[in-house]
Amino acid sequence: MKIQDLYIEKTDCCGCGMCVNVCPSKIIQMAEDQEGFLYPEITDQEKCLNCKLCLKVCPLKDESNRESEFIDFYAGSYKSDKVTVSCSSGGLATAIEVAFIKNGGIVYGAAYSIDCKRNEYIRVDRVDDVELLKSSKYSQADKNDIYKRLETDLKTGNKCLFTGLPCDVLAVKNYFSKYSDYLYTIELVCHGPTSNKVQKEYCEMVEKKLGSSVCSFSTRYKRNGNWKPYYIKACTKNGKEFREPYLESSYGSAFRYLKRHSCYVCNIKDSKLSGDLMIGDYHYVEDGMKGYNRCGVSSAMSHNEKGNELVHLVGDDFNLIHIPRKNALANGAIHHPISAPEGYRKYREVFVTKGILAAHKLPFVRRSNFKRKINAFVMKYGLKIKRLIFPSSRPVD
Repeated sequence: MKIQDLYIEKTDCCGCGMCVNVCPSKIIQMAEDQEGFLYPEITDQEKCLNCKLCLKVCPLKDESNRESEFIDFYAGSYKSDKVTVSCSSGGLATAIEVAFIKNGGIVYGAAYSIDCKRNEYIRVDRVDDVELLKSSKYSQADKNDIYKRLETDLKTGNKCLFTGLPCDVLAVKNYFSKYSDYLYTIELVCHGPTSNKVQKEYCEMVEKKLGSSVCSFSTRYKRNGNWKPYYIKACTKNGKEFREPYLESSYGSAFRYLKRHSCYVCNIKDSKLSGDLMIGDYHYVEDGMKGYNRCGVSSAMSHNEKGNELVHLVGDDFNLIHIPRKNALANGAIHHPISAPEGYRKYREVFVTKGILAAHKLPFVRRSNFKRKINAFVMKYGLKIKRLIFPSSRPVD
C-alpha cells in the first residue's frame, strides 16, 4: 500500500480520517497541509500489511449501489425563544441530542476547542454538555480518537448518536455497520467546510484587536434574537466582545473561497446520502407560514424509521410540524456540491502566503462580498414588497 492508493489528487480525500482508525499497523496519520486541511500519510511503508482496510472504509471509494431516499419531512423550533436564540437555527439537533441522552444514549458531535481555535469531535453523555455542540462550525472537525471511543461504546451495547457531515457519516456507517442496532446518525446539510487554519487565524485576529484570549465563538450569533442575517460573535477572557456581519467578514470569505478540494466535486449527495436523518436550516419558511419563527427554524428529512424515531424524541417544549417535500428539499446543497467560485485559486495562494486578512482584501473578493450584500438586501426587501403586491406569490405551507 502506498500513499497514492489512499489518494492521488486532493479531490480524492474528504478528510474523514477513518483510514487512520482502521490501520492495524498504526502507520497512517493525518497531516495538515498549507491550507490547514488534514490528509493521510503513511509513516512507515515497510510495516504496511497490504490489508487494504483503509481503502474499504473510505467513503469516496464506496462502490456500493446505495440508493437512499427521504420518507418524511419536518420543521420546527423550541417554544422558548431564549433557547432557540442559543441555537444555530431552530434547535432541532439540540432537542434530539438532549432527549437521546435522557434516554440513556451517548452523543458524538463537533465542538470548539477550549481556545476556540480548532473544531473537533467530542463525546457527550451529560445533558448539560450538549451546550458544547451548539452553533454551526464552518471549519472541518478533527476526529482525533473519536472513532475508537465510539467503537468502545457500541461494543458495550450503548446506543450512540453520531452527528456530522455526510462524508463522515458515511465513513461511520460503513465501518460500524455490524453495530447498526445501536448506531444512530444525523447528517448535516453541507456546503463544504473550510479549514481549522481559518478558524485559528480569525480568532488570533480577534485576540489582537481585543487584547485577550478568545473564550467563546459563534458564526451564527443572532443579533437582537433574529435568525438572519448571520453575525459572528467572539468573547474574550477580559470581558470584551467582537461582532461583525458574517457576509462581510474575512471568515465568510474564507468559507466561500477556501473549501476542501473534495467538496467542490462531492458526490455524497441526494440518493447517495447514508444517514438516518438530515438536519439543516428551514430557509424556505417565511413570516406568515406555518412554523415560522424569527429566531430560527430547523428542517429535518428522514431517510428511514430510525430517522423518524430520532425526530419524535423531542418533547413538548419543541414545536414540531410536518412540511411538504418540496419545501424541505429546496436547499440545493442537499442535491449537489457547491461550485468553486471564480478566483478561488488566487485566494488560496494569498491565504497560504499572507493570511486570511490579506486574502479577504483581494479586489475580486471585496467586489463579490459587496454584490452579495446588495443581493441580500434586495432579496429581503424585494421579497416583502412582492408578497404585499402579489399575495398569491407566497409559498404554500
